Amino acid sequence: MGLGTGVLSGFAGVGGFIVTPLLIILGFPSHLAVGTSLTWVAGNSIIGAFRHRKLGNLDIKLGIVMVLAVMGGVEVGVRTLNSVRDTSSADETVLSVSICILLTVGLYTLIESIKRKRYLDKILAKGGVIPAMRATALSQKLQSINIPPMLHFASSEVTISLWIILALGFIIGLIVGIIGVGGGFIMVPALVYLLGIPSFMAVGTVLFQIIFSAAYGSIRHAMSGNVVIFASLIILIGSGFGIQFGALVTRYIRGVSARFILAISILITAIGTILKFLVTIIGKSAAGLEAVSLVVTFSGLGLAVAIISTLFIMAIHYRRDKHVPTWIESLVTKQD
Repeated sequence: MGLGTGVLSGFAGVGGFIVTPLLIILGFPSHLAVGTSLTWVAGNSIIGAFRHRKLGNLDIKLGIVMVLAVMGGVEVGVRTLNSVRDTSSADETVLSVSICILLTVGLYTLIESIKRKRYLDKILAKGGVIPAMRATALSQKLQSINIPPMLHFASSEVTISLWIILALGFIIGLIVGIIGVGGGFIMVPALVYLLGIPSFMAVGTVLFQIIFSAAYGSIRHAMSGNVVIFASLIILIGSGFGIQFGALVTRYIRGVSARFILAISILITAIGTILKFLVTIIGKSAAGLEAVSLVVTFSGLGLAVAIISTLFIMAIHYRRDKHVPTWIESLVTKQD
């Protein structure tokens, strides 16, 4: 689990959204799964942020501003979870919130990445040069809202109101505190689609800000007795190796690939979480369904790692002018 989530987080800036459901599926009570997951996320993000900084995929100024907004949301989220953790519906609450968010973010990201790939395929078929991803219509509208103070982020080449960033960060922080994720699977698409940040710049920046928000969340959960330190350290050992490889692959593929794999991972995790949700409702008679949930979630993680590894191999061949399938060309790049 650590190795797989490390590869995925280094590649797409996320991973915590898988750890929490997996820990619950493996038998951890929801409040321990949430706290333990956040503790792992904090350590894992430190490794990933350093790696992406070397690759130039980090906007420190934007990351610091996001941290300030996310902290307040995390505090509210932790207090909310503590208020329900001793009730009989605690697991159902965490899982149901996770399912709704996973499906919403996963479906939107999948639809957008498919449209983007079709667009790139058409350009390549005509022998054209693929342009950089343009800001979405929604991000252009948000950037045009002139509510002082307006902040300019040179690394991301974006100018936007501070209040928009604070509102976005607070909402994500709230989710972080409740369901125990680093918020990356929400924040990466949010930075790309809402703020107009390039995909890999979003990945590195998210990993940087998650260091602080997840650390704060894990400390708050530790104070509430919600963290199993030994479990988070075991996962971190595996992810420390995986995240190096995941970050390396970003040099060889296009942003649409990261978003596509992110969407697939989120949706498969949603399926596994739905099965676990059914288990909590049905009870002990659903032991077989719980096993299926475990298989589906782990298989989804394995599939994501397999796709990332395959794209890396194809990208190497493409840079060496070797033959690759036509549909691969829009997913990989010959330039760093």
